Formats: sequence, structure tokens, C-alpha cells
Amino acid sequence: MARLRQQFPQNYITSGNISQEFESVIRYLNSAELGNHTIAELLRILFDDEGRFIGPVELRRDASSGIEYRVGSYSDPDNGWKVLASLEELRGEPGQSVGEVGAPIFFARLDYTGDDATTVFSYAHDESDDVLVFLDGFLQTPTTHYTTSPTNGNVTFVAAPTNGQLITFYRVRAAAISGYQRTDTVTDSTQAAFPFEFSDDTQIMVYRNGIMQRPGGSHDYTAQPESNTITFNTALPAGNLVTILTGENIASQTLTGFMFEAHFVNPATGLIRLDKVELADDAIGQEKVNGLVTALSNKAVLHISATTPVDAETGHFWLNTARNPNQLFIYDGVQWLATTPDAALPTFSTSNAGQYVRLNGTGTGYEYGAIDFSGLIEKNTKGAANGVASLDSSGHIPTSQLPEVLSQSSVFRIVDGVVSDGDITFTRIFRQRVRVEAISLRLTSGTCTAELIVNGVVVGSAHAVSSTPIEITLGSIVEIDATASSKTIGLRITNASSPDTLDAAIAISNLTL
Repeated sequence: MARLRQQFPQNYITSGNISQEFESVIRYLNSAELGNHTIAELLRILFDDEGRFIGPVELRRDASSGIEYRVGSYSDPDNGWKVLASLEELRGEPGQSVGEVGAPIFFARLDYTGDDATTVFSYAHDESDDVLVFLDGFLQTPTTHYTTSPTNGNVTFVAAPTNGQLITFYRVRAAAISGYQRTDTVTDSTQAAFPFEFSDDTQIMVYRNGIMQRPGGSHDYTAQPESNTITFNTALPAGNLVTILTGENIASQTLTGFMFEAHFVNPATGLIRLDKVELADDAIGQEKVNGLVTALSNKAVLHISATTPVDAETGHFWLNTARNPNQLFIYDGVQWLATTPDAALPTFSTSNAGQYVRLNGTGTGYEYGAIDFSGLIEKNTKGAANGVASLDSSGHIPTSQLPEVLSQSSVFRIVDGVVSDGDITFTRIFRQRVRVEAISLRLTSGTCTAELIVNGVVVGSAHAVSSTPIEITLGSIVEIDATASSKTIGLRITNASSPDTLDAAIAISNLTL
């Protein structure tokens, strides 16, 4: 009920017009009252003492509704909201067409390198796409060389590409464009003409065994659109693979915006690259990150304090800093259990530096003790006088640490007459280990070059031989192990210039087995 009333209607001492006007004012004021509030009370809600608007109006953006508002005070944060502008209105009108371009035939190039083992390579594509595969620039043939799986997003080779071989994939929108064709023909006899439907303005590409051919009478082939024929200038023998592709698109697409696929999409997966997506901080919820919710729920919780935690749950850890050193406990749901052994480590000091922890003599606890090195061999005694022998990478004692050889001898050979280039065998050894230490060489006349050979393989340096005798102590002693199989020792003669009568000796020392 309105609080403003006429106490004495029609009872005014002035004219009837005054009474009627006054009644109109009362009716107007009564109609302005709302919720048992006068106009003044309503205005105090909307304005402060200085007349500034302070009305309880709120705005928010709702992810499903758009921009919303509400007026008044509410105990429930989700009540009273009304849509001011929907999401469709915020997005605005759809993008306008910016023109038409030819739909791309070849796109989403992806390169790999072979490793002799891998046969399956990731490559996202659709069921309607044709996939072109090149190995080192050679076009491959479907089924014969590879298969594709749009479901698994990969290409599988029949044989693994070799190590270092360049693998290139292209996608072809065979279904979304017009004018695309591909034929693969293997000649079963000598053949020059190949059927292929095309017109005068069709761009075609012709491959022979994966290698692109050049059109023209002076090159590889000519095209006859009137007869729908591709004719090679030289007929191809049986067993040649001929692949013919259209290289143009006569369809067009209407564009409402530009997205260059190689810049925005990973060809291997078909997914938009993350660095091209602008995300605000905390825009991705934990449940949207694969495995994150589970990982967070399974994460370890560590309390670090000098007092017992009061909000612990089963599996929580507590590092008790009241103890020295600090001690780690785990909560089993009822009590805190120490993670250290029953017998705790003794308190340490600087005097324990370099010591180790050991069980005491009575087996009742741990103690610190010095490490006993008395039974160890010092490194500086290896290979040293009054020390011990060291071992090489094969587990053998190096020659330099072996005792003196058992015996020494020389193998001697005289080659009478003209000496020719070639190998000269002096001796064959078996069940022996020897080393070659020196060589003596001379010719009656002429010159040549001599090299030591073991089992026909040159070892060491080449030596110039003439009528002047030379006796050479090898700078690097050659060791020969013939314990498992026999080996020959000799010389290789090269650069012969009228050499006559070679007199040669090779000094050999026998080693212990």
C-alpha cells in the first residue's frame, strides 16, 4: 500500500480545479512508488548524497551466453543475469569473400632421412588425398614401393630407405579439385605411346622410373591431346614404369581468410602448431592436459616443519626439521613412520670427513670408520720398477713390460739377376710371436723402393735401395702374432729402375707366448 494518501479528498477551500490538480499529483506520486519504497528511497539506492550514480549494476561475460548484466544485490552469484549481447552478436558478421584462387594441388611437404631400418613414417593425410612419395627425387609407386594409412596418419615403405636417403612427401587434394589424374603403367613389351585423357590447356607431368621427363620432340616425349596420347620419342623396353600426372587445377575456392598451411599446420600430424595459437595465462584447464589431473592427484606431498603436521593424509611425507640431522617420515593414515633404519646414523662432525658408515663390532648400530687401503695396489706402482705390470685394452701385458726375448735371428734372401716390382716372401711363421726390429738392404746396381709386408700388407715406411748398403733400425717396432694362424714376412718392391741382385736381411726377435 502506498504511504502517500489524501486525507480529505474533495475538501479544499479553493476552486474545484485546484482539488483536481492536487489529486493528479497524488496519483502520479503513488504510481511511482515500487516495492513499498518511496521515490526518495528509490533514488537513494541509485544516487549518493552528491547526486552521483551508484546503482548496483553488474556486467559479466558468460562463455555460453555472451555479455550479461544484472541490477540489484543478490546473495546467489548466478541469479538475476540477463543477456545484453549474445556470442553471435559479439562475433559479428561472417567474413567476406576476398576472392577466388586455384585450389593447390601439391601441399604439406614433409622431409625425412632414411636410416636403413625405419619403414613407417608419420604423415597426416585424408582418405581422399593422393600422397606423392619421392626418394632422392625419384617418384615412387603406390603398393609397389609404399602404402598409406589415413587412419594411422603414416606412410609405410615396403623396404626401409637407406641411410642418408632423402624422403619427401606431398599431399594432393584429389577429391577437392578438378582435373587431377594419375596413371602408373609398367611396360610388358616395347612401347612408345601411352593413353591419358587431357586437353590442350592441361598441364601434365611425365615420369619414367621415377625420373621426370621433358616434353618436346628434341627431348623425351610429345603430347597429343587430340588423341589423348603421350608418346615417347624413343620406345621404352619392357619393365619400364611410366607415371603421368596432371599438374594443374581448373577448379577454384572462395577464400574468407588466409591460412598458409606450412606456416600453421604440422604436416606430420595435421594439427595446428601451438606457437600459432594465442592462449591467455591459465586459459587451459587441468583436465584438458593429458594426464595432468592424474599426475597431480598422485603427486607426493612434503611437509617441512619442526612440528607434527595436522592436515596430513595417507602417503604424505614430513621432513622433521626439529631433529639434527633432519629426519624424514611417511604418514600411514594413523601415525608417522620413520623412513630411516631403526638404528639411526650417528651424529657426525668434521673429524669424520672421508670416513664411511659401517656396522659396529657387536652388530647393534652404525659407526664411522676409516677406509683401509692397506690391501690395495697404488696406481703409481703399475708398470714401475719393483711394482706390478699393467694391462692393455685387450687384457695383455704391454710389450714394453715383458721380459727379454728368448732369441734373436735374421731371415736372409738373395734375389739373383734382375729384380722386378712385386712381393718377395722371406719366411712364414706359425705358433710364434715375433717382432721385426731392423732391415738390411742393397743392390748390385740400379735402384728400387722396398717396403716391409706382413701377410701381403705393407707395414711401416718405404726405403730407397741402391748399390750402397743400408741397415735400418725401425723407428716403430713391428710386432707379429702368429699364434692362431700362420703369417708371411717379406718385402714389396716398387719403382724398380734396372735393379740387379737384391741382398736383403730382416732382423727378427722371438717373443714369449
